[in-house]
Amino acid sequence: MFKSLVLSLLLFSIPILLFSQSREMGVMVGVMGYKGDLNPTMYNPKTFGTGIGFIYRRCYNNYWSFKGAINYGSIEANDADAKDAFSVNRNLMFKSSILEFSGQFEFNFLPFQLANPNTKAAPYIMAGLSVFRFNPKGLLNDEWVKLQPLGTEGQGTPEYGGKIYSRTSAAIVFGGGFKMKLSRRFGLTIESGVRRTYTDYLDDVSTVYADPVAIRKEYGRKAALLSDRSLDQAVDGNIGRQRGDDAKRDWYMYSGIQITYTLSKRYIDSCRPFRIKL
Repeated sequence: MFKSLVLSLLLFSIPILLFSQSREMGVMVGVMGYKGDLNPTMYNPKTFGTGIGFIYRRCYNNYWSFKGAINYGSIEANDADAKDAFSVNRNLMFKSSILEFSGQFEFNFLPFQLANPNTKAAPYIMAGLSVFRFNPKGLLNDEWVKLQPLGTEGQGTPEYGGKIYSRTSAAIVFGGGFKMKLSRRFGLTIESGVRRTYTDYLDDVSTVYADPVAIRKEYGRKAALLSDRSLDQAVDGNIGRQRGDDAKRDWYMYSGIQITYTLSKRYIDSCRPFRIKL
């Protein structure tokens, strides 16, 4: 599935190089948020981290365009902020950086191109794919420790087997926003897009508690401590009890403001046929 998504993203970009005319570049500043085992809602300010990005847009016409983007930001969550007793007692927390490469097709509901002097503003929707790299960390004795190498749910131990999850994954991207002109060459866009990922480990939480003795034997004392931070330990331990929900994949979002600049003096203003104005 992951390889298919990457291949599709590359194939989608081929028509851009062959047929597009109007080009734009820009930067984006905003916030990243997260939805998963440690946070049930997407737009929770307590999970927000700063995000920055660079975009390159090629316009087919006034309605259709393709945007490639490189984004970097961070997400976080803490069970101490939860309202349910299960999460509060679980007592886990994490933070993670995210580096994302994405491509999205955009559809404007009104005619819009920065290179077109006759367009002013337009709402739009977008959808595409992304490939991203993440790195969850947990706090232990005032030190942020990388969680993926520690097999906190028993991954990679002789007792449990399996592989430690990959820190590279893919996501389906969809969202929308509003574009407007600031001047003849500059534009401003407000955008929010969510990512439905193909991993359940953005937060390093997915299945059940593993035997801390097995984890300690394989990965050391830190791994055992970070695998189970429960405030109230069961008499017989938490082995096999619910730690996360592996039936649901994690999500993250990126919302912000883009400032773009058109590199083109000509543009395509119609699909049938394409008419290029100078």
